[in-house]
Amino acid sequence: MALPSEARRRKSQSRQPSQALLAPAEARRLSYYYQAGIKQKLASNLSEAYDLFEHCLSIDPNNPDALYEAGYLKFYLGQDSLGTGMLRRVTELDDRNPNYVQALAAALLSQNRYDEAIPVVERLSQLQKRRSDVLYQLVELYKANGQTDEAIQALDRIELLDGRTLQTSLQKYALYIDKGEREEAYDVLSNLQRESPYDLRIPIIRGRQFLENDEPERALECFDVVAKSDPQNADLRLAMMEYYAKTGQTELRRAMRDSLLYAPNVPDEVRAQMAALLIDDLKGQPDQHQRIMATMDSLVTLSNTPLIHALRVSYLAYAKVDEPLFVQALRDLLAVDPANKDALSRLMVYYLTQRDMEHTFEICRMGINAHPDNLSYYYYLGIAQSQLKQNEQAIETLQNGLKQVDAESQAEEVSDIYEILGELYHEQGRVSEAFAAYDSCLVYKDDNAACLNNYAYYLSLRNERLDEAERMAYRATKLEPLNKTYLDTYAWVLFMQENYVMAKFYIDRVISPSQSDSTLLADADLHADVLEHAGDIYALSDNDELALRYWSLARQKGSDSALLGKKIKLKKYVKE
Repeated sequence: MALPSEARRRKSQSRQPSQALLAPAEARRLSYYYQAGIKQKLASNLSEAYDLFEHCLSIDPNNPDALYEAGYLKFYLGQDSLGTGMLRRVTELDDRNPNYVQALAAALLSQNRYDEAIPVVERLSQLQKRRSDVLYQLVELYKANGQTDEAIQALDRIELLDGRTLQTSLQKYALYIDKGEREEAYDVLSNLQRESPYDLRIPIIRGRQFLENDEPERALECFDVVAKSDPQNADLRLAMMEYYAKTGQTELRRAMRDSLLYAPNVPDEVRAQMAALLIDDLKGQPDQHQRIMATMDSLVTLSNTPLIHALRVSYLAYAKVDEPLFVQALRDLLAVDPANKDALSRLMVYYLTQRDMEHTFEICRMGINAHPDNLSYYYYLGIAQSQLKQNEQAIETLQNGLKQVDAESQAEEVSDIYEILGELYHEQGRVSEAFAAYDSCLVYKDDNAACLNNYAYYLSLRNERLDEAERMAYRATKLEPLNKTYLDTYAWVLFMQENYVMAKFYIDRVISPSQSDSTLLADADLHADVLEHAGDIYALSDNDELALRYWSLARQKGSDSALLGKKIKLKKYVKE
């Protein structure tokens, strides 16, 4: 139960506070401070409002209006015990005001103080006798408190207001079953069926309850009632499958399952349920794989719906079919359900790992349209656009992603977006913006190794803040000690600091002098600029022969690039 609505509270606030037994001057003072408190409350200045209502109570400690407002605000401001105490006191002063009673009930319920809440909610139900929602609250409270008889009585009161319904009858049925009074439970559904003889859901529900209680003969009597009126009823056929399973009639159950798979006018969810049963029955049997595949293909043609396509994808994933077939099934699912998170995520990962940036672009666009708060789509769309030489659009995409950031966003995702944004800014020569993006990246995740590495490298190229660059580059190598790119950056920063001995030590961990030229040229992860760095470091370490060798290899290697500039790695995580 929620605290009283703002509309209802405002209606109660329009009146003057109770001023019984006060001298006229004190009554005017009370009214003045009360109205001032209401104004502050409506302006969302809650602390100031509370102080004004508390001042009202210093004038008249038993003023119910001021007590109500102060108690409500105290509770809202997180002081549950004090707020609840004030709301309890106001109901003691005036237990005929439903706003006061409801506020106390809501406060108690929010603290799971059910024993104390029950009499308060009962009082509210007496004050507002036409509110079935309050009675439903009582039903749940009594059930939670193990007071089954009282819960049944509350349901009786609901039925007096709204009439007997399937919802109330099923709740009563369950309560009688809990009490062990099976025949009384059956009578509840029997009475409902007599009152609604044309509602075929009821005999099916009754029959299923009989099945649950191991009374299949009585269940069949209920199902026969439906069969006489609507023998093709899908719910009836589902219930009969349960009956056949219960009575060990396996072949009849299978026949009913297969008929529901292809019968016309079967609801999609029922058809999907039957397909799932077929898969459960047959999967794990190698000789049945082709039958399942053929069935799923037929069902997709018969019922081109998200449920069937999703079930097909699920089975293909289980069966580990060839990648092209699985990818096409995912695309078929997206064609009928463009917002399907599983299909979007799987396809995005697939196209990224294939370095297929055009399809990555397509899937990320679909992902943003369907789930604009999912930062992963902005991140990978930015990568795809960069690879497609659309850097301005990539920057815009990443900036739009940052506009979605809120308190629920994952720090790692936000950090990664800033990291890529910094790289793109730097490629455009927007150095100050690049460094600002890197600073923001490290605010969200101070151990973002790629950012630490890039930031350090670009500072070293400008021969700026080298001590800070050295600390960042060193930390990146500690986070990923086998990453040759990071080791190269650290070696280069040390070189810029004229620490040639340590620079040589770290560049040797990237490029071993004992490796052959052909091996170094064939290493796709060894870029030309790394070889050039090695040459520079050896030149100032008095080894001209090795320096010339590395410079020559750098020229042969030519210019190459990683996925997004020199230092960026593709991340493998995808947030679903």
